[in-house]
Amino acid sequence: MMQAGSGFGKIAAMKWLSICLLFALCLTGCQKKRDGTPIIASVNGDTVSRAEFTRYLTVRLGDIAKEEMPATLHSQLLDEYLLRQLVSQEAKRQGLTITDSDIEQAMQEAPQKKASATDEEGRKDLAIDLLVQKYYKQQVLNTVKVTPEQIEEYIEANKSRLSDKPGFYVREIRVASREEAERIRREIVEQQSDFVQMVRTHSQASNAEEGGLARYTEGQMPTALENAIKPLRPGDVSQVVQSSYGFHLFRLERRTQVYPEDAQRAKLDDRRALLGEELVVRRNQEAIDAALNRLATAAKVKIEDAQLGFTYEGRFRQN
Repeated sequence: MMQAGSGFGKIAAMKWLSICLLFALCLTGCQKKRDGTPIIASVNGDTVSRAEFTRYLTVRLGDIAKEEMPATLHSQLLDEYLLRQLVSQEAKRQGLTITDSDIEQAMQEAPQKKASATDEEGRKDLAIDLLVQKYYKQQVLNTVKVTPEQIEEYIEANKSRLSDKPGFYVREIRVASREEAERIRREIVEQQSDFVQMVRTHSQASNAEEGGLARYTEGQMPTALENAIKPLRPGDVSQVVQSSYGFHLFRLERRTQVYPEDAQRAKLDDRRALLGEELVVRRNQEAIDAALNRLATAAKVKIEDAQLGFTYEGRFRQN
């Protein structure tokens, strides 16, 4: 009897072990968050659900069909999202916070943000964006210093741009896909969205935070981009134009002409000042890129390939 009982106990134990293993496999392979969608990644232990990433895509891309998006763009946008999570985590670790009044002020200053923050999840996303901006301003850009000597060196290296040739001032939005660029253009042209704010929200150009303003002399830009700007009048927005850098929208601010000698000297001073500002923008972007690289290198990021719905080709592939 003891042997029979012992055999029965072993069988029961084996069944129980099998059930536990199946349950464990289900947890690891089919893990879901409270929103009911699969977990597609984790960032230093914080999980990311498919619904959270989809909501981010909707804010960035609007109604573009996500299933038609190429894997490279999908991967790039997932990297953006994961880096945003990393910065948010680091900001909280540094003791930075965003209050309800911060959110309300941001929505008043940018009406399109109010439109995307109509529910609890939207406000949460906006709070993360504001926290990221605060981290950059207080923890990264506060250390960026540009000396007068460095500015003079930069001006000397770019002295050809000080020549008194006809040119133009434009603001630029640069994004990764034509679909996103077309959607942004519709919002600007049809819904009268503020171009400068759209630059700061969507553009991937290095001067986005400063509103995307740049000056070019005739013949300085790639031909395809300059041809898109030539027919514009001040205030006009170009059609979407493609280059090796991405997809561009331009708004012409004003054109510049050759000035008489006295006016040339004053304009020369203005251009020197603009080159100095341009150097600061470049240094700021370099500091942000370096901070992101440090966070990404130290992070523990896991991609759940089976739950993504696309082939991931991003920077965290080997993480």
